[in-house]
Amino acid sequence: MTIRTSEPPLASSLPTEPAARRALRESCRGAVVGGAIGDAMGHPTEFLKMAAIRQRYGPEGVRGFELYWNVQGKRFSPYTDDTQMAEQVLRTLLEARAAGVADVEATMRIMSRRFVEWSKHPQGGHRAPGNACLAGCRALAQGTHWSTAGGQSAGGCGSVMRAYPFGLVFHDAVDDAVDYAVAHSAATHRDPIALAACAAMAVGIARQVHGADVLSTALEMIAVARRYSETTALMMARALGEARDPSVDPDDVFERLQSWAAHEAIAAAVYLLVRYPDNAAAAVLHGANTPGDSDSIATLAGALLGARLGVGAFPPAWVSDVERSQELLALADLLIDGGPPDDVAAEEAEEAGEADDQDSNDDDGNDDSGDDDDSDGGNDSPN
Repeated sequence: MTIRTSEPPLASSLPTEPAARRALRESCRGAVVGGAIGDAMGHPTEFLKMAAIRQRYGPEGVRGFELYWNVQGKRFSPYTDDTQMAEQVLRTLLEARAAGVADVEATMRIMSRRFVEWSKHPQGGHRAPGNACLAGCRALAQGTHWSTAGGQSAGGCGSVMRAYPFGLVFHDAVDDAVDYAVAHSAATHRDPIALAACAAMAVGIARQVHGADVLSTALEMIAVARRYSETTALMMARALGEARDPSVDPDDVFERLQSWAAHEAIAAAVYLLVRYPDNAAAAVLHGANTPGDSDSIATLAGALLGARLGVGAFPPAWVSDVERSQELLALADLLIDGGPPDDVAAEEAEEAGEADDQDSNDDDGNDDSGDDDDSDGGNDSPN
């Protein structure tokens, strides 16, 4: 099936924006919204076997969003906890950068606070989050240090699904991307396969932002994963070989890589990146049409191919229909334009307003300037 792509709505980059900056903006938008698109695309097929997917959606499976919600007059295709948590990671990194925070410990304190808040009051309601993520958040809420909050044997895909923002923020400092991604995994998932997967995802995103060859990117992802888990590296290397071998049946690959575990998920991501280097839509659709954790597979594929090809690589209807697309695009733009995320900006504005009110009250009736004007010194009226 041929899918037409074009520039999505809300194109904030200006015609006069330098080409390199505009390309970086499109990559950031592509990764953020692409991850959400993949998440929403795979949402209705999660847990389904291929036979069930084909019976329900036809021989080719899903070919676009199949699940829509209508909430407060808005119709959209909903994502899952994957994107909810990835957004909190992105908001953390934006908040830290805007505040001049430049170390892992302080950044993780911010992220821990955000994770706990998410676990109690997630945007859009709870979306069936994983047990390891919730357990880590409970430990954080009880005061456990982030570095030991995650389960030591927690190796599900719950941390790699939200690791792509590190590759965006640290696209020009890959070692930092790895360090931060691995640290963040420890808050909920401390098994080496989860640490390896997060490190590899951060590297993959950083390299694809700059348009690196997919083969060299995959090899670098495998190499960084090997630092933490030889098992993960071997699984990724096998997936890489299978993606380049037309004789291998993709159904056999994804029957093995159902991606409930982190090493399977990152291996699946490598497979889709290498198999579809120039077709983000096809990569997402393939990820959504898999047995097992299809939303997480499609999330990783959408983020990687979105970073590589830009947001314009996705059909405009997908960009406009995915849940909170405008808010996600705006967050992606902050990666380029700078500034804190909107929730922090709103808090700062509120605090500034309260401070101004207090200053005004302190000044009322205490005009010692001696100026001979018409001010009504003791008037408490706000007018």
